[in-house]
Amino acid sequence: MAKIQVIMPITLNGFLPDENEKLMEWLRTDRNGFPYWENRAVFNMYPYYGMLDLMDAKERHGNDCTYFMKVENQKSADYASGIFLYKLADEVVIYLLPISYKSGINITGRIQFGQWVLHESKTFRNNVCRLIYRLKE
Repeated sequence: MAKIQVIMPITLNGFLPDENEKLMEWLRTDRNGFPYWENRAVFNMYPYYGMLDLMDAKERHGNDCTYFMKVENQKSADYASGIFLYKLADEVVIYLLPISYKSGINITGRIQFGQWVLHESKTFRNNVCRLIYRLKE
């Protein structure tokens, strides 16, 4: 069965960072950000990929196949919400950015807590922390 990864940046208080945020630019371009996962994935998912098609594709492909989805804006956050709702994600990579907002798009409420276990963590020079969670077995 294929693996589905959701890669999402989050502020300290659980909001999706603004697309123009300086650290988001780092995430988009640095080899430790989104490119790290894009280079390892077999397929990139976009918000218009059908959930039923994704369920079918996950069943059809082997363990060596990874579907990758990055959350960068409202559309991709809504799509990720559906992935969590249907419990399709196998791995969640959270980039915790050392910033906070008063308001915004809350994306931590979309993840079903209690079903994930921390697999790995790493802090970078710019104080961004990468947390990799995998589904509990």
